[in-house]
Amino acid sequence: MDDRPDVETSADEGPDDPEVAALYALVAERLKQAHTRVHALHASEEAKTALTRQLLIVTETAKRDLPEAARRLSRFVQDLDEGLPPLG
Repeated sequence: MDDRPDVETSADEGPDDPEVAALYALVAERLKQAHTRVHALHASEEAKTALTRQLLIVTETAKRDLPEAARRLSRFVQDLDEGLPPLG
């Protein structure tokens, strides 16, 4: 049996909380946009693979620490906007 708390029934920060649900939706949409941008980059497949892995790490982080995932994603997108290689 899984001993982790059920996210849907968590009294503190479950998806039933409108603010948390909105942040999940925002992070999900921004992750989708970031994946699209990475796919469209004029870069080697190796570079795109490395960037995609960083986005997958953000996705995994969102499952445990949504605010941290949002911060990481913001840094990633900012680096893309500035033409810098995102470092995670």
